[in-house]
Amino acid sequence: MAKRERFRFDASVFAIVRRGDTVLSLRRGATGWLDGHWSLPAGAYDGGETFVEAACRELREETGLIAEPGLCRLVHTQQVFLRASEWLALYVEMPSVAGEPGLAEPDKHDRLDWRRFGSDGEPVVPYVAAALAEMSKASTFSVYRLDAL
Repeated sequence: MAKRERFRFDASVFAIVRRGDTVLSLRRGATGWLDGHWSLPAGAYDGGETFVEAACRELREETGLIAEPGLCRLVHTQQVFLRASEWLALYVEMPSVAGEPGLAEPDKHDRLDWRRFGSDGEPVVPYVAAALAEMSKASTFSVYRLDAL
């Protein structure tokens, strides 16, 4: 019997840091992909770390803020079908962070702000907007499909 080859997929982690009714947000810039769109601090899961540790690492790399993994929790999982790719997006809430946020990767982001997504008409990365909408309904899992972006 032939050995079954398992499907492999990528994962990305997203950091949710709240201040009142706003969320720490970054606007993409100078990347050539969805520049001018707002998102959360996020990045690829690199392996060798938990998803929560990866989200804490991405938060630190992109904003300089420090979050303690033991205080964070996974709040939403999103399966993303985007063009010809498929991956998991894992959203981690960070109830307590240390430091002052800043733009630590100006080659990827041109602005940092505390925002209420969807309240001002500015563009948001579509799968992030969809996940935040699902989280507002206390959903812990969603699927996002888009053939082109």
